[in-house]
Amino acid sequence: MHYLKERGNEEKNSKTSETNQETNLENPKTVEEDTSTKTSFEEAEKKERVSFADRLPKLKSYRNKKLHKRLITIVTIFAVPLLLTLYYVSPLNSLAKVEVAGNQNVASKEIFASSGLQLNQNLWRQYFDRDQFTRRLIHNFPRIKNAKISFSSLNQFKINVTEHQEVSLLAKDGKYFPILENGQIVQEPQEKADKEKVILEDFKEQDHIMATIKNYYKLPKEIQSGVSQINYTPTEDNDELITIFMNDGNRVILNVSNMDQQMEYYPQVAEEMDEKGIIDMEVGIFARPYDEKNEEDDKEQEASE
Repeated sequence: MHYLKERGNEEKNSKTSETNQETNLENPKTVEEDTSTKTSFEEAEKKERVSFADRLPKLKSYRNKKLHKRLITIVTIFAVPLLLTLYYVSPLNSLAKVEVAGNQNVASKEIFASSGLQLNQNLWRQYFDRDQFTRRLIHNFPRIKNAKISFSSLNQFKINVTEHQEVSLLAKDGKYFPILENGQIVQEPQEKADKEKVILEDFKEQDHIMATIKNYYKLPKEIQSGVSQINYTPTEDNDELITIFMNDGNRVILNVSNMDQQMEYYPQVAEEMDEKGIIDMEVGIFARPYDEKNEEDDKEQEASE
């Protein structure tokens, strides 16, 4: 009886196994799906492990960069004030030397002494006040047209000077005083006149000097070179009247205001004159030779003046 029971169970299990095999054979897709799902999961797990391993060095590099930036910031915060303090107490913060350039008639020592700059004193305070120093130079020296202070080294200045040009000489008391391009008279007399500069005489007002110089330099070069001296010879009716002494021996009387226009006719008029004399261009153009009567009239006029 027991044998029959076991025999029956074996036959039952055998049938169940056969049924399962038939089911698997009938549904091969299910088996393939299970296998594919398992493989995809394994691959995803593998990729996740590889991706994390790749990100780990980048994460370390990012953290190191942030640490470096923070370290640099901290060092800068403490280092900058320290460097500024060291610079402030060092000799580099004091003016060590001043160089002067561009000057021709004014001595470099005089320029430095008159500027107000002080050696071994605060460098930046004097640099920021440089306009004040240059204004002082222009005021103290009529010859100086412009001045500029700049750095020539870490703690050294350079004063670049531009001087007014000498355009003529003022004859006074047997001496000659330079007249600058701005009409100012330099009180530095010289015993001899420079032949390359025109001589002015009897001028007292700067306006008259400026007008004469301005119009003189409008003349053609060949006429300029023929002028020896210009005298201010006003009358009661005309305060613009001047007398020009030419190198060829003639004298020209004309107005300052239209000097450049009237003198253009001088070469033609002088060529037509038979004798040296006076060319009057005050009103129109009249030429007459020198004679005793004219000389006496000139002497009387000079005595009355």
